[in-house]
Amino acid sequence: MLELYELIKSSYKDRIIDIKEQKKIWLRLAKEFKPDLTLYETERPSVLITKETGDLGLSLLWIVQTALTRPILKEIILKSKEDLSQKIKADDSSLYALAHSEDIKAPAILYDKDKEDKEDKDKNYILNGEKKFITAGRNADLLILTCRTTGEEKINRIAMIDPKEIPESFITDLKLNILVSVSHTRLSFKDYEVKKDQIPLIDPSAIRRIMKKFGILERGLILEAFLSFLIYADRSLTNSFEDKLSSLLEKQADSVTKQIYEAAYSDRIETKNISFEEFIPVIEILKEDYAKAENNLPETERIKLKDVFLFDNLKG
Repeated sequence: MLELYELIKSSYKDRIIDIKEQKKIWLRLAKEFKPDLTLYETERPSVLITKETGDLGLSLLWIVQTALTRPILKEIILKSKEDLSQKIKADDSSLYALAHSEDIKAPAILYDKDKEDKEDKDKNYILNGEKKFITAGRNADLLILTCRTTGEEKINRIAMIDPKEIPESFITDLKLNILVSVSHTRLSFKDYEVKKDQIPLIDPSAIRRIMKKFGILERGLILEAFLSFLIYADRSLTNSFEDKLSSLLEKQADSVTKQIYEAAYSDRIETKNISFEEFIPVIEILKEDYAKAENNLPETERIKLKDVFLFDNLKG
C-alpha cells in the first residue's frame, strides 16, 4: 500500500498533463482497492488516498467509479426489461463515465429519427443537448448518459455510448483550477445518432430513483473525502485543526456507512450528511493560510492544496 501512495504522489504532475497517465494510475488503484463499496464498511479508500497523498481528484475518480457508475450499471441490468447481462460487462479495471449534470437551458433531448414510423423496431434516435461535468470522460470505456425524450420535463432514458464514437468536436476539456489530477469534460451533442439497442428498456421512474439515490451517496462520499483532504491541508499549512476535523470526519463516515447500507437495500437514502456549516470556519482559515503560504510551497503541494477552494469553484 505504501508503494501505491508513493506512486500516486510521484506521478501527480505527470497526470495533470497526460490523461494516459491518469488511466495507468486508475488501473493500479483498482488493483489495490477494488471499486466495490460493500468491501469498505468503515474507512473508504477515497479517505485513505486524500489523507496520505492529498490527491482529491483521484479520490473523486474512485468515488465516481464505485458509488455511481458501477451501482448504476448494476441497477440498469436488474431493472431493464431485456437481458443486458451479456451486453454490459463491468470489471474492476474498466473506467465508466456518467453524463448527468446539465444546464436546464440545454438539456439532453432524444428525438425520434423517423417520427412517422412508430413501429420501426430498428429505428435510431437523434441526441441534442449538453452535459456539463463528466469525470474521466476521455479515458472512459463506456459513457452512461441520462436524457429525456421530446416533451418530457424530467429524464426518462439512459443511453449507453462508446466514447470512442463521439466526435472530437463534441468534447470540451474543462480548464479547472481544482481536481486537476483527473480530467473533466463537457459534452455538446448536435444531431448525434443513437441506436435503439443503446437505450435499455427501463421504467422512467426507476431511472430517476436510481440517479437520485446514487447521487446522494456520491455527495456523502465526496464530503467524507473532502474532510480527509482538509486534514491533509491542515498538516501542510497550520497543523491546528486535526482534532476537530477528525471528529467531523468520524461523524460523516458513520453517515456514509449507513447510506451505503440504505442504497443496497432500499430505493431511498434517509441518512443525512453532517452540516456544511460545521466546518466552513475551518475552510475559510485554511484558504487564508494557503494564500499566505502559496509562494513558498513546493509546486506539487501548491497545486494540490488549491483543492481547499473546491466548493468556491463548483458554485453554479
